[in-house]
Amino acid sequence: MLVLRRKVGESVVLAGIITVSVLAVEGARVKIGISAPPEVTVVREELLSMREKQRQDERETAT
Repeated sequence: MLVLRRKVGESVVLAGIITVSVLAVEGARVKIGISAPPEVTVVREELLSMREKQRQDERETAT
């Protein structure tokens, strides 16, 4: 895993098409902005985990 330090107003560019910017730091929370083309899906990790658990529960219920 690459670990970077960024200040408010600074950004990181991924694959030349996705920009992740630090918008604010409020205590222990960091507000980020993500600029990506429409064909790139951006989803919070906890939502992916929740979806996977739901799928697993559905598979267990179906069998």
